[in-house]
Amino acid sequence: MRALVTCWLAAIIAAGSGVPFAMAQAVVHPEEFDRAMKTIGTAMAGVSQSIGSKAYVDAKTPLALSRQTLASTRPWWVKHQEPDAARMTKAAVETLDALDKLLSAAAVNPAAVDGAVQDVNRACEACHAVYREGDDRTGYRIKGRLGTRQ
Repeated sequence: MRALVTCWLAAIIAAGSGVPFAMAQAVVHPEEFDRAMKTIGTAMAGVSQSIGSKAYVDAKTPLALSRQTLASTRPWWVKHQEPDAARMTKAAVETLDALDKLLSAAAVNPAAVDGAVQDVNRACEACHAVYREGDDRTGYRIKGRLGTRQ
């Protein structure tokens, strides 16, 4: 399973998320933001799959990618004068850190991990409810004009 996760992670990076996210470089263009969100979604699917299989150590690699990539989007929100989105991003990164801590325990508590995954999902959904529009068919994008949200 570890080899599968490693190959999977390499494929994500090669397929379009690019080296900047692997190095946690700040996102500065809308296209980079879009790729970052897609990278996070794909990586979190890997986290969920590994946790569902109780392969907790394997969940840590895509979780680290999700965390680095999400943290790289915070400057985007600051630049576009969206302090609430920057705060939500910071809070979501903190939920990923909490999940990582639980996955790093000598004896992983599955119930605590499930609760932490729910916290991560709630943090993502809270930001998406305010700042994302679209759907699977038409695609997702940042809602409205940045800096003008009331």
